[in-house]
Amino acid sequence: MNFLFVHRDYPGQFGALADHLSHSTHHRVAFITFADGASDSIAIRRIQAKRSAGGGTHHYLAGFEAGVLNGQAVYEACHRLRGEGFAPDVIFVHCGWGVGLYLREVFPDAALIGHFEWYYHPHNSDADYLDPNAVSPDNACRIRTLNAPLLMLLEDVDCGLVPTAFQRSTFPASYQHKLRVLHDGIDTDYFMPGRVVDRAFGGKDFAKVNRLLTYATRGMEPYRGFPQFMQAIDGLLQVEPDVHVAIAGNDAAYYSKQLSGGDTYKARALRALPNLDLSRVHFLGTLARDDYRRLLQISDVHAYLTIPFVPSWSLVEAMACGCHIVASNTKPALEILGGHETARYVDHRDILALEKVLRAALHDTDAAQRLRAHARKRAEEAFSQKSLLLQWEEIAIVAGRKEVP
Repeated sequence: MNFLFVHRDYPGQFGALADHLSHSTHHRVAFITFADGASDSIAIRRIQAKRSAGGGTHHYLAGFEAGVLNGQAVYEACHRLRGEGFAPDVIFVHCGWGVGLYLREVFPDAALIGHFEWYYHPHNSDADYLDPNAVSPDNACRIRTLNAPLLMLLEDVDCGLVPTAFQRSTFPASYQHKLRVLHDGIDTDYFMPGRVVDRAFGGKDFAKVNRLLTYATRGMEPYRGFPQFMQAIDGLLQVEPDVHVAIAGNDAAYYSKQLSGGDTYKARALRALPNLDLSRVHFLGTLARDDYRRLLQISDVHAYLTIPFVPSWSLVEAMACGCHIVASNTKPALEILGGHETARYVDHRDILALEKVLRAALHDTDAAQRLRAHARKRAEEAFSQKSLLLQWEEIAIVAGRKEVP
């Protein structure tokens, strides 16, 4: 069979499946992406949009126009693939960024499987979780319009995959029958508890640190509880003199509102906390994969904070490494963690409560061992990429036979 994967990033959620299928003598695999990538077995086609969305576009439609431009670039790449003699039996497409908008126009007979992550709501959702008054009527209209390309793809796909039941619940009830909950998983043979000898990475040496509180994120931003975490550790470090804090991630906002004038949420937090003991707060930046794993393995307490939004791979990776986790009491975190046997929970909007729970976790070493063991077990049983890959492969093969996955 011929399989085509389409994703803005490479390999995204499709890496394990694409690699697995490409090593079968029965399959040919191509991958269209806007990112750099290399593979000996996958025909990777890197593309780019012809231009950015125009400055004169109505601000409700700026994201839609960017999606149309992305979809156009994918459409043209698909035409080139067809000219090379490649016609997919099955297409896996990430349904964000508009990349899949016109796949049906090139390959109408292919089974189309969409990977969906989020359906936007202006109220009682991510947009107003931190501030119920944050969404103006104008912004509410803009947020609703973000769903236009998603609705086009919900119509086009033969079936859709969604990582969690929480994320599926955000989509319209009239389309949920097309959406199956299936996480892509993580490598639990790589992310696992382990004894770490070398505790130096990210330009820091933690060999003499008695207790280490960790926080790992793609971007330091409100959607991932970064401002609240910083406020909480300001108080915590004043009463816990042997605790150090390690923060991994970029000083950038990927999901939250961008600040004006080049300001960042990290810079804003540091300005607001002039007495924060920066000798014990270590910003590590984006770590190499092995260093990131070591950070999780040496963590005494790991904070995973999020508003009700797409949950991070990092939470499952922390679970797999047997971290003692303090998590936000939000639906995505609760679903991934599986309940109160695997972590401590807190409404991270309450700074004093967050500080209190972090302190309790740092002191309660007996409960920590039980929570660590259950977190590791939960990761192995529910999110092992090795096991989940079999389900992804079954969907791919069944779809290629023109059966409903």
